[in-house]
Amino acid sequence: MDPQRLERLRQEMQSAGLDAVFVSNPKNVQYLTGFKAMMPGEVQPIGDPEGFALVRPSDVHLLCDGRYIAGARQLPGVTAQLIESPTGPKIIADKIKELVGAGAKTIGFERDALLYSDAVGLLESSPDVKWQPAEERLAGLRLIKTPEEVELIRKAQAITSDCFEHVVKFIRIGMTERQVALEIGNYLRTQSEGNSFDPIVAFGETSCHPHYLPDRNRILEKGQMVLLDFGSIHEGYCGDMTRMLFMGKADDRQREVYDLVLQAQLRCLGGIKPGVTCHSLDALCRDYFAENGCAEQFAHGTGHGVGLAIHEAPRIKRGIEAKVEPGMVFTVEPGLYYEGWGGVRIEDMIVVTDTGHDNLTTTSKVIVELDA
Repeated sequence: MDPQRLERLRQEMQSAGLDAVFVSNPKNVQYLTGFKAMMPGEVQPIGDPEGFALVRPSDVHLLCDGRYIAGARQLPGVTAQLIESPTGPKIIADKIKELVGAGAKTIGFERDALLYSDAVGLLESSPDVKWQPAEERLAGLRLIKTPEEVELIRKAQAITSDCFEHVVKFIRIGMTERQVALEIGNYLRTQSEGNSFDPIVAFGETSCHPHYLPDRNRILEKGQMVLLDFGSIHEGYCGDMTRMLFMGKADDRQREVYDLVLQAQLRCLGGIKPGVTCHSLDALCRDYFAENGCAEQFAHGTGHGVGLAIHEAPRIKRGIEAKVEPGMVFTVEPGLYYEGWGGVRIEDMIVVTDTGHDNLTTTSKVIVELDA
């Protein structure tokens, strides 16, 4: 547990007049206490939770059932509270009121990290408590990475890059998308804590889908492009990278689309500095594509924040006027997608510095053509 993280949250609590904050997002629980959940996602049901945190001005309580109580008791600076399973909103509400104390209280909670039925039950079970939204305050804590966090992400990205080099040597004509995805997963589980998300492996026309589940029957053929998007996890922090392979010599159209995407990405990378907006960075890619008559083939935002979660703030998308600041980590991943032909995406991860950015991705972006 990092005391500075809790101190920053307590400063937020004081400015908002909060007597406590109920933390339900597992990534935020981990960020504040060091407690690592096993279930995926950022919402845990109250009926079967892994661990909730209750942060007060003077202490931190971790509410978990018998599966995790022994581990919770080993965490420094945390008081573990056993919650008998199965539980429910009233039990959690009563426990919170017991820990916070009698009388009308104002407690922050995460609206985006509770099931609707759980949130309704929690509020109805505690009519004397004023519940105040606090999800943006908690998200803001993770927005600016410390130098230590940046180095953990850099290592995750280095493992991801090593995995790509492994795949380049592994992949062969006749393999299926699923075979390659399994090899990526096996490598990352061996070299790190595993996949930061399910790997995307797309051959030929299937690469037109920005998000895609590898097919166990789709076989790699000569002349096809291969889109690879995956990432490792190192000490809880995520890597994320997309690169293309060409099975044989890339043809003229493949080279043309690849170069358009690369130039758009380089234009965006060149514009990253403190004070620019997320919208303006996205526009650097989108406007370049518009100039070249292919903006309609850019089917998603330019990037997303990465940290303990694979998708977090900031969002590098149209209409988001938030400004980037030193310490923010996010991807830059423009792409062009043509139904029936395929798609190209190139993705790096960067950290904003005082004067520009540092690219945490070391893998080359020179076209890779493999002997077919």
